[in-house]
Amino acid sequence: MNVAAGAVVAAMVPIQVDSADPAAPLLAKPPRWHLFFGFDGAEESLFGHDGLVWAPAGHLHETGWRLRAGSSAGVHTYRSAGRRFTGELYTLELLGGFQWLTPVSGFAVYAGPVVQDASSDPRDPDRPRQGTRFGAKLKLEGWYRPADGVYFNLSGQYASAAQTYAIRFAPTLEIAARWALEPEVAAFGEPGHDARRAGLIVEFRLSERWRLRAGGGWRTDSDEDGSYATVEMKIWR
Repeated sequence: MNVAAGAVVAAMVPIQVDSADPAAPLLAKPPRWHLFFGFDGAEESLFGHDGLVWAPAGHLHETGWRLRAGSSAGVHTYRSAGRRFTGELYTLELLGGFQWLTPVSGFAVYAGPVVQDASSDPRDPDRPRQGTRFGAKLKLEGWYRPADGVYFNLSGQYASAAQTYAIRFAPTLEIAARWALEPEVAAFGEPGHDARRAGLIVEFRLSERWRLRAGGGWRTDSDEDGSYATVEMKIWR
């Protein structure tokens, strides 16, 4: 598995959280910002991610402008051309966007600059896009609620710095006042490498403003197949 593709999913796990709930929990005092952070790992990889979504005017319960900042970092061991490499990838992004909300749906568009630093040890000749690169990123998010306690979430992104892409579909099922289940399927990668994963995330609502998510599943790619695990905290204020 290529390290850049592995980091796509690490950064992608929270993509839908600020639009899937919808927009934010229905609190007595509507929140203006949403913070998320977590880790995503497999047998030979570990990535961390964090992000912040802010409504500069109004709040996250209403249609309006959004500002989103995020970062991810991680390491992955992989094979290429019969050799073993250790790759690293670091990403920083600052995106502006707009989110449209209705009582049963939401859609958001984000775009902005991104910087990615990729490396491998020893240097992998099959990965020409190494070093620090600047580019642009486009991120799309949408959700639809067909019934109470049921959401369909779809998100996708593309970053030109390392030419990485990702798309994720995840229905959310609220099974109790504090518990929700979220099956997920995702595809991600970069030129010359594609991967897929499917799993289940369990969400526990610690309070109205704090939610803990954890889960895992199975991933496949051109290098190897194996299990993965993810954990994430979400906070609204």
